[in-house]
Amino acid sequence: MRNTWIKAFQIISIFLLVFLAVSTFIPQIGEFPPGEYPGAANGLIRFLHLDQFYNSPLNAALWGLLSFIIIGSVLFKGIRSPIQKIIHIILAISFMVIAIEKSSNQRFDISIHEGETIHFAKYVNTESDKYDVTIKLLNFEIQMHPGHNMPKAFISHLLVNGRDTIQLAVNKPVSIGHYRLYQSAYDKNMVFNLNINGIPYPVGFGDSITVDNNKYILEGFDHQQRVFHLKYNGDDIYTGIQKLLQVDNNSITIMPGEMRFTSIIDVAEIRWTKLLLLLGLLYIAGLARAFWRR
Repeated sequence: MRNTWIKAFQIISIFLLVFLAVSTFIPQIGEFPPGEYPGAANGLIRFLHLDQFYNSPLNAALWGLLSFIIIGSVLFKGIRSPIQKIIHIILAISFMVIAIEKSSNQRFDISIHEGETIHFAKYVNTESDKYDVTIKLLNFEIQMHPGHNMPKAFISHLLVNGRDTIQLAVNKPVSIGHYRLYQSAYDKNMVFNLNINGIPYPVGFGDSITVDNNKYILEGFDHQQRVFHLKYNGDDIYTGIQKLLQVDNNSITIMPGEMRFTSIIDVAEIRWTKLLLLLGLLYIAGLARAFWRR
């Protein structure tokens, strides 16, 4: 009976470990649009919500379950060798740390337009001076493979605190305190010049500006009527491109502009990296010791 339980624990542990490892390669929402996964896997991934799996409570619970199974196998003497017990306890602690990290750490996206500046502290809800950081997207660059139309790299050129220029790219994250910034995706939209009394203001759809205590929001464009939807102090106004509009002694004209990139940055809170590194080194040392004794 005891051997049956031990084998059952081993099978469950292997299944959980393989499943959690494979789930790492499943694209998440924001990395790959839902509904575009290849073949029959699309329906299964969306049905099981695996495209939202990284930071889900289920993911953390499975890592916790895996650690408790390993601890149980040690306590119930499924593993008898002292060195193997130590190795498995280290592995169980590592999985528990991963479960705690996934259940408590923040993860969110930040979208920055070219030329826009954001305050990082506003996104992490803290008053610590460590995160009182301004980030401006100078420009977004797409590098192509020579002679091909395939992109080689996506790079956000950022200005940090108005003095340090850094490059954020895929596989080249940037750290701010306990947070790590990853280049996730990008968007590209037309920017229009909203001329107010002869002064141009670049705006995209959804952008708002305030001029002389008047608030303007470029809501969108009606392709059938060929008119822009503009909100002026909460009132709906419709006007065509390059047509002069007079509102409260203000002259308003919407002119075509240029394309503007928006960089989408994935931000992950990482507090246990050094501890996991230490546990990993101890685990490797334990394995080396076990093989040497054999």
